[in-house]
Amino acid sequence: MRVGPVDVALGVLALALLGAAVHDADPAMRYGSAVTGVAVLLLLGRHRRPTATAVGCFALVAVAMRLAPQASALMFVAVLAGFAVVGTAPNRRAALAGWAVGVLVLTGAMAGNPYVEGVGDVVLTLTFCTIVWSAGLLAAERGRAATRAEEHADQVRLRRDADLATATAHERARIAGELHDVVSHGLSLVVVQVVAARMELQDLGVDPAGSVDRRLGVVEETAREGLADMRRLLGLLATATATEDATAAGLGLDRLPGLVDQARAAGLAARLDMDSASDLPSGLDAAAYRIVQEALTNVLKHAPGAAVLVTVRRLPDVLRLEVRNGPARAVGGTLVGAGAGYGLVGMQQRVQLYDGTMVAGPEGDGFAIVVELALERVP
Repeated sequence: MRVGPVDVALGVLALALLGAAVHDADPAMRYGSAVTGVAVLLLLGRHRRPTATAVGCFALVAVAMRLAPQASALMFVAVLAGFAVVGTAPNRRAALAGWAVGVLVLTGAMAGNPYVEGVGDVVLTLTFCTIVWSAGLLAAERGRAATRAEEHADQVRLRRDADLATATAHERARIAGELHDVVSHGLSLVVVQVVAARMELQDLGVDPAGSVDRRLGVVEETAREGLADMRRLLGLLATATATEDATAAGLGLDRLPGLVDQARAAGLAARLDMDSASDLPSGLDAAAYRIVQEALTNVLKHAPGAAVLVTVRRLPDVLRLEVRNGPARAVGGTLVGAGAGYGLVGMQQRVQLYDGTMVAGPEGDGFAIVVELALERVP
């Protein structure tokens, strides 16, 4: 666990109290300082058990006040530190519970103290302690708000990147369709017409030297080469998102743990159950990673805060990918199935490239995507 400045300050205060216990001539003050030092050390466990830590700390403070009714200034600083640290509990309910315990314990300890001069001293002390507790609570609330804002910014960035990738893939598919419908069709007609013209010239015998036929032959060859190039370009446009260079990008299923960690940091209760898949073809490996990535992005968009289980199973003939999520548990997102649906379309294109199958749809209160990619085919 990371040691912060508050932990360092508590450690210094505890050492000061224990040092005072060693050097103080008054036995009562020695015991009181020592018990208070132990109470301060208990505050170091506030992250794991905030309420239990508050109860233990203030109980020891009460004991110290009984042992040494005339508390030293250092002991009073320890009491204030206890209230301040209790205010920084992980949630407001724990902070309020710690404050209530501190007030009750301190009131009881001061009630029988001969050095406390009436109700006014009690009220003044509790007011001072409450102010310090409020400062700790305010600091903790601001810290939690900053953390939530950072997590929200991460989610927005993930959604923006996903939307940009989706828009790019959609535009690429649209351009491929336009090229197929217009340019490829036009080149095909050129080839057909040139072949027909050459045959007609041969039948009519109007080109005895063959000069026109040779020129038409060049046109035909150029058109055929252009058509072949165009078909290769269409293939690249249609499959670019599914056959990204895994070697250059370093993408593959071995990076799924990091991807799941990112999803968890963005607010999902994500878990990974994966078989070993170290010797997959690079293209299929990258496509499988992208499918899971797109599925997790969809969960972030449509079911923020949901519990997600990612399962990867390598069967004899297929690689099976499952991404199952429960209902949304955070504010934001849209209903499952809403939107343009380009994410599912992109996944389906990758699946088809590897002769696979994909089933996606509601499952209980959540959503499930099950993909199987054929292992024997390498594009």
